Amino acid sequence: MTAATVSSSGSTADGTREGGGLKPGWGVRSERQQAITEAMLELAPQSGRLSMAQLRSVTTSLVARGELWADLVVHDPDVRWSLPLHRSNSCDVWLLAWERGQNTDWHDHGGSSGSFAVAMGTVTEEYRVPSGRRMARRQLGVGDAVAFGPGHVHDVAHGGGESAASIHAYSPPLSAMTYYAATGYGLIARETVAVDGPEGTRGRGGAGTALAAASASAARLTSGALPAGAPGIDELLAEARGGLARLRPEAALAAMTEGAVLVDIRPLEQRIVEGEVPGAIVIGRNVLEWRLDPRSEARIPALARPDAQIIVMCSQGYASSLAATSLRRIGLTATDLDGGFQAWKAADLPVRPAQTLG
Repeated sequence: MTAATVSSSGSTADGTREGGGLKPGWGVRSERQQAITEAMLELAPQSGRLSMAQLRSVTTSLVARGELWADLVVHDPDVRWSLPLHRSNSCDVWLLAWERGQNTDWHDHGGSSGSFAVAMGTVTEEYRVPSGRRMARRQLGVGDAVAFGPGHVHDVAHGGGESAASIHAYSPPLSAMTYYAATGYGLIARETVAVDGPEGTRGRGGAGTALAAASASAARLTSGALPAGAPGIDELLAEARGGLARLRPEAALAAMTEGAVLVDIRPLEQRIVEGEVPGAIVIGRNVLEWRLDPRSEARIPALARPDAQIIVMCSQGYASSLAATSLRRIGLTATDLDGGFQAWKAADLPVRPAQTLG
């Protein structure tokens, strides 16, 4: 399946479509874009990260304002069509069309939270239930909306019957997605790629499509729009490690025998492939601070203590350094495992197959 290029049939001499103002492969006329921008100014701030509730409000509110999008939808039975409606430093918004047999791959949203609301017809979502490998399924009709956090993995499809359309919003704007393969052990991560469109539209469409224009917009936002002097990830990592007394595997094991807690922040898919350390406590990276901050209502009381010694572990010792620094900033005693799980395993220290739910 490929992403739609917009048909030129019914277009005016300047390449726009009668009524909708849709330029082939690009977007909407300036008047319509201004109306969408004004609507978004009322719905969401233009910077910062939006909450799930805010994202749901964006998608449901836009669905209710059909004058902004209804005449822009292009239904194509051969390819799944999409159009970028809005992009700011806080979120991006997309309009998607669905025909029978069209669906996405299993994917996440690269750390972005999101929401989608059904504007026409029905859409089906299969999704991974949090904290396990079990899948669930729901069918959504006009006006129904789903909001999800950064750990959400799903496959969205046309729900049957008439043509469908939906509006999707993500915060921060999409930049990368991980794609998954369904196996007997649950979903296993296949690859992570730079995003080129919403909801699993990777590789669909060429230089003349709306998705390509959105990708160019994303490139501009992530380079030229950066504040002067903003550090890159390599600088952030070096700064984080400068404040940590990182532990090699043997030293970490010795610390664990004296009461230190090894916290594994790898996702389930990675633990299934690589294995686990017996005795490690699994806490997802996206909830780590909330589980370990003694002031948080979502804390784990036995672990969220100022006197607890926390050793954070990821796969290779990169994400763990940033996570440990974040824990130190909220007042905890934390460091990370130098080299991560891979170094632990290479040191011939105890490992076991992943313990999965379901």
